[in-house]
Amino acid sequence: METSRRLPGSALISAMPPPPGVGEPLMLSPQNALRILRRRTGGKLSRPTFYRWISSGKIVSIRVGYHIFVPWYALEECIEKCLNGEQV
Repeated sequence: METSRRLPGSALISAMPPPPGVGEPLMLSPQNALRILRRRTGGKLSRPTFYRWISSGKIVSIRVGYHIFVPWYALEECIEKCLNGEQV
């Protein structure tokens, strides 16, 4: 069942049930992506290196205005490469 509502000053918002597996954000800020990468790999990756990977395209990122986001799937790929000993 789909319900909808209108927030003041915004377009119509559809309040549908979330798709399966939703609970994790689909896009992460670089700070959160770096934090997750460090925890999952146990590595000591520096902030400048991580941002260099983002700017060079080694890690997929999306820019929305002044904001940068790292898709969850891109972070997962990077974590797998790190754990397998491959170069990112």
